[in-house]
Amino acid sequence: MEVDNLPLVSVIVPTYNSEKNIGLCLKSIINQSYKNIEILVVDRFSEDSTVEIAESYGAKVYQLDCERAKAKNFGLGKAMGRYVLLVDSDMR
Repeated sequence: MEVDNLPLVSVIVPTYNSEKNIGLCLKSIINQSYKNIEILVVDRFSEDSTVEIAESYGAKVYQLDCERAKAKNFGLGKAMGRYVLLVDSDMR
């Protein structure tokens, strides 16, 4: 989907018990100057508030019991964007 002729960028973030970092990560993504994005969080059934925090930032959250590489590939399968950015949950 394009908004104002800007192609959609899908940002994929694999997570597991990332409540200490996920908010800062997602806030950093949202605060970028490029606004036509979707955020997909692939969570490994976190036992903390990772999912709730991700949802509060408008991320689409999927839960899958797998390692990070498989989570990224799963996210790629769900991504709707023309471009994809893979980000770890502790990145800003």
